[in-house]
Amino acid sequence: MERNTVLISENEWLSTLYPNQINSFDDYIKFAAQLRPLIKSHVQNILKTGTNVVMGFPANTKKQREWFNCLCEEVNSETELIYLKISNELCLKQLAKKN
Repeated sequence: MERNTVLISENEWLSTLYPNQINSFDDYIKFAAQLRPLIKSHVQNILKTGTNVVMGFPANTKKQREWFNCLCEEVNSETELIYLKISNELCLKQLAKKN
């Protein structure tokens, strides 16, 4: 990670704020949606200071990618979206490991 960069992980925030409450995909969707406004405000405040932010959040869908772009555009910050090209099998293994 570059200097002057903050890493924000969705998994870390969700597991800290909602311990033992995410037991299904529907639970994840519910709590992730509740978290988004707080994360957006927090990240925008960090970006306004000139600090870079690396966000460990899913961006599988067009709507999720638009959220990232909007978050940055509102504070005139550049966006760089990086994705990992890995197999579905590996994704499922990683997901099982997180659970």
